[in-house]
Amino acid sequence: MKSLKFLFNTIAVFVCLFLLSNASYSKTLNFAIASDAHYLNNPTVDSSLYAAPKALRGFVDRVNENDYDFVIFLGDNIDKSNEETLRAFLKTAKKIKTPYYLVMGNHDVHKISGLDKKDYNLIVSKESKYQRKAENSYYFYPSSDVIVIVLDSVSSGMPSGHGVFSSKTLKWLDEVLSKNKNKKALIFQHIPYYAPYEKPEYEILEKPEYKAVISRHDNILAIFSGHYHKESLYKEENGIYHICVPALYMEPYLYTEIELKYDKVPLLKGKNFKLDGKTLPAI
Repeated sequence: MKSLKFLFNTIAVFVCLFLLSNASYSKTLNFAIASDAHYLNNPTVDSSLYAAPKALRGFVDRVNENDYDFVIFLGDNIDKSNEETLRAFLKTAKKIKTPYYLVMGNHDVHKISGLDKKDYNLIVSKESKYQRKAENSYYFYPSSDVIVIVLDSVSSGMPSGHGVFSSKTLKWLDEVLSKNKNKKALIFQHIPYYAPYEKPEYEILEKPEYKAVISRHDNILAIFSGHYHKESLYKEENGIYHICVPALYMEPYLYTEIELKYDKVPLLKGKNFKLDGKTLPAI
């Protein structure tokens, strides 16, 4: 009798695992990404940034026409790092009805006489109800199963196009991922690890150290970046997607829409998910 009961329980477990592995994805998360808006007040007609204000307004309108769970500005939100331009950008961004968040880009801070990170973050934290803490890197939970990590990847010193991750930032990232090991993680940073094309002056300086951190965690689904003004997709052997998105300010003025479908199955960790993305015109 005991052996029959054990056999029944064993069969029941395998049936449950089979159903879980073959079930359709039960949860969905939708979000929009705009990178490299390079917003500038009153650019001249002959400037490459002439359409930047219009593209930002168009993106805000497109977002408000859709039902996104959150919106991310992926850095280089402004072209000239100063308070007036940042406040003008935020004045338009605040019209978004969906929760929106800002990643810091190399154009946003420390451009010769521009804002430093502290001043930039203080302005953003006062103007945006979604980023009340003035922090370079931070995280939030768009659902009970997913953590979004916004990572500072820009230099805190002289202006630089290089990706820069301080030891403090990498330690923080490691700790956040460890504390949230049962959640699926999405990372947003301005400068990519896998670039769409070769440009040595844009490379991440601490590549081995950064790689070591993300390789220790199996709950990372995707890492989103901008900076190169060109879209690309790379999938690592461990399943992490590296997605680079185009620049909003450049014709044809594109933003990126992502749909994440997933099941909350602890035994499968970060692998039971599907990502669909497409670029859409803002104007």
